[in-house]
Amino acid sequence: MRRIGWIVAVGVAALVGGCGAAEDPATSPSQSQSQSPATSPAAPPLSLVAIGDSIPYNSKDDCPDCTAFVYQYGDALAEATGRKVEPNNLSDHTGLTLPRLLDNLDSLAKDLATADAIIVGIAHNSIELGADTPCGSAIDPATGVVSDWSKVDQACATRSAAASRPRFDELFAKVAAQRAGKPTILIALNKYNDWVGSDTLNLSPDQAKRTVAIHDAWNAMICDSAKANKFSCADIYHAFNGPTGEKPSGDLLADDYTHPSQKGNDEIARVLVDLGFAPLG
Repeated sequence: MRRIGWIVAVGVAALVGGCGAAEDPATSPSQSQSQSPATSPAAPPLSLVAIGDSIPYNSKDDCPDCTAFVYQYGDALAEATGRKVEPNNLSDHTGLTLPRLLDNLDSLAKDLATADAIIVGIAHNSIELGADTPCGSAIDPATGVVSDWSKVDQACATRSAAASRPRFDELFAKVAAQRAGKPTILIALNKYNDWVGSDTLNLSPDQAKRTVAIHDAWNAMICDSAKANKFSCADIYHAFNGPTGEKPSGDLLADDYTHPSQKGNDEIARVLVDLGFAPLG
């Protein structure tokens, strides 16, 4: 993990003893449900399940009084389908990585098997920039980040993304298999770049470009894997960082410059809604 400003992160609520639903009560709708005024009382409710890291978690400590994009999407899904939507946000703030999520995926099987819509957000903490030795470089003890930026190059970007592809394929395939043959919205999030524009990291222009190369390869891989496994890919990377990935996320991030602000949550919700609601609406 990045030593300064790095997300504390991903997880699944089932992994934390005694944890219930991940969403902080102060940041989620009453009774954790979304419902359109047009909801038909005769239609059974739809289940919306989110798994992953602290990006969908939306802790009140990260973004006070913010409404998470998971719940905003639930509202939009209810309006589009005319049915009640029951969000089940199982993401949390435990530092879970992609390999650990895979190791514990069986604990989520029951919730995933009954979900009509699934959002997977596990892109943030397993990227090469968060490794113990990013691209083979030691961590500078004075700054907490990469000591030899020359090693953070296109070759490393390509190599590290390819190394994670089999695990993303496994994750998406296993999640999709829980709903085989049933109409289900499957959405995967990629990762915005919270390195460029960070006052804490204070990267040089060359260093910032190197983080863009890593994010370009990482996000392309995630979206390719998602689509190969019947997921839609929510491209929050370019929504936050522009078409070249070089634009700072700015006010789309909260004060920690890691988690989404309310404006950032709104933007992620917009990206999700723009994907449409097939096959449910």
